[in-house]
Amino acid sequence: MDEELKKKFKYGVAFIVIGVLLYAGLMNLGGVIRFFEWAIDIAMPLIVGFMIAVVLNAPMRGLQHLISVIAKKTGKKIPERVVDVTSLILTVAGTFLLIFLVFRVVVPQVIESVSGISDMVVKNYPKLLRLLQKYGVNTGSLDDLVQYLNLKSLLSRVSANASTIVGKAFSAASSVFGALVNAFTGFVIAIYILASKKNLKRQCKKLLYAYLKEHHANVVCNVASLCSDTFFRFISGQCLEACILGLMFFVTMCIFRMPYAAVISLFIAFMALIPYVGAFLGMLVGFLLIVMTDPMQAVVFVVMFLVIQQIEGQFIYPRVVGNSVGLPAMWTMIAALVGGAMFGLVGMVFFIPVTSVVYSLLRDNMNQKLQSKEIHIDE
Repeated sequence: MDEELKKKFKYGVAFIVIGVLLYAGLMNLGGVIRFFEWAIDIAMPLIVGFMIAVVLNAPMRGLQHLISVIAKKTGKKIPERVVDVTSLILTVAGTFLLIFLVFRVVVPQVIESVSGISDMVVKNYPKLLRLLQKYGVNTGSLDDLVQYLNLKSLLSRVSANASTIVGKAFSAASSVFGALVNAFTGFVIAIYILASKKNLKRQCKKLLYAYLKEHHANVVCNVASLCSDTFFRFISGQCLEACILGLMFFVTMCIFRMPYAAVISLFIAFMALIPYVGAFLGMLVGFLLIVMTDPMQAVVFVVMFLVIQQIEGQFIYPRVVGNSVGLPAMWTMIAALVGGAMFGLVGMVFFIPVTSVVYSLLRDNMNQKLQSKEIHIDE
């Protein structure tokens, strides 16, 4: 009875403390929000590093398995630490190589194409006006737009608002610099996490079993294992889907003899790592590259893209990525849309595996409850 009273007393004290903290937080909501914003800013490099580590863990695990299989087939004994270090080095090198190819090959050509389009518009502007006027189109608004974008007028507006522009430019530069610092620091942290992930896993398990009941620690470990496997399968499926999409574009563009087939296919495959919308950014880049060579082929490219995108979105993506995370096709699409609406591109990437984890836990719990009630529902 004494133990029962002690237990109730502890729960009562905990309830009172939580109530007081909630009341104090609600009375000082602005300060609480500012505190969390400050804490998130401080922890941002760690958050970014963890997210990068989650993404890079998939190819690293694949390389670890590949090296182990090759070693087993050749009959060589490779130390586990050597396998881990080699797979990490190859993963980081491959990531930098992919980023280098995109920015070294694709971006300069896009800039050149946009510059060429601008020069072409300026050169053919009088002809365009005469053509529009010939068909009775009112070009007054177009003239106003050109006057607004006139260099002298633009310079006068810039000089009149110089202080505001400088302030905004400085603020933007500071934000960009801060984002680059967070990204670089996060990448370094991600490398440390991947290099010592086995030690971190062991330390976390020790911490859980030391301070939690064994049942609760088992539940946390099972959920963590499910999250790890789900994210691994999702990122692997996303990479496979991106390769399939890039190959489809490359083959189709070669059949239609379109220019920049390899460059555009590479960029589309790279952007397809972002679920659903990434490929559309690749379409825009492809259109800008092709339109300078042959405007008619650029239109054909857009039509071809829409057809391939429909095939990919309706048949390939939900099955390749959805099946890889054990999530039905409908829920895969809904998760991507909701995640994108709430958290942007990052939400689209991470919301699908998170939804899959919640779906799996809810499904297992529901089946256990139905089984305990001896209820069987035919599908």
